Amino acid sequence: MLPIIPRSILGRVAQKSQAGPIVIAVSSPHGSQGKTTVAINLALELASERARVLLIDGDLAASSIPNHFLLSDLPAGLPGAIRVANQNRFDIDQLERLTLPLAKSTLVIMPGFSGPAESEISSQAVERILETAKASFDYTVIDLGSIGLAAPTLVAEQFTQTVFGMADKKLIVCLADPIGIFRFLATEQKVLELASDSLLLMNRVRNSVIPAAKREIAITLQRLSQFEVACYLPDDPQQIDQAIRTGVPAVSLSRSGLFRQAMTGFVRAEILGSKGQLDSRVAKLG
Repeated sequence: MLPIIPRSILGRVAQKSQAGPIVIAVSSPHGSQGKTTVAINLALELASERARVLLIDGDLAASSIPNHFLLSDLPAGLPGAIRVANQNRFDIDQLERLTLPLAKSTLVIMPGFSGPAESEISSQAVERILETAKASFDYTVIDLGSIGLAAPTLVAEQFTQTVFGMADKKLIVCLADPIGIFRFLATEQKVLELASDSLLLMNRVRNSVIPAAKREIAITLQRLSQFEVACYLPDDPQQIDQAIRTGVPAVSLSRSGLFRQAMTGFVRAEILGSKGQLDSRVAKLG
């Protein structure tokens, strides 16, 4: 488990100066696509570049980020932030009170709901939270619920749509098997309505499931979809299983892992804006 340490959020050292803080929303067509794994490892990859990163557990129906880090004794997190933001009292001090920093990292976590959120969440409250986060962090990564045709609750669906509308980068994680692709295609129109500029990440790419998987997926989407794949994340069970077992996310493990290499290439090419040929190639090839 990565330990918790005292800190001052504003005291953290950032990487090179950027054009401005960025909010990144991560969602998927349906559940069990690996979006939380992607969100966690994306946030940690950015933190490994010395950026100040806030990771928000925004899946109102199935909060799970603290479990991945084996964390307990959690602050009120997102529910508390929404409650305070509704009272127009949310600021940097409240943000520090409602989050957990990780030792030896510039990553800070805001836990989510322990049960389904039932009351309406106003867009004004969400905007206050994100604007405060952008004043303190280089990147805010939000792990959202699915955007499928049957969202768990209306509140969760509205929250996901609100965050997507305010995010600077929108990522859609799709499982790279026939069922995952079918579910994405069934949800594509809704994705386009939310954000036509979303980046599509194919997760758990396995040639044992689809022969010549990357080529076949690319051809299928070229024929049936308006999206092309921004990143292929290979199935890397040895590294991912070790990450789950130890509570240490994959990008904190060996850089030689295939998943880690693809995630690093994607972050550098599409998020950090350093579109080197090698980084772009690694992200696209998986």
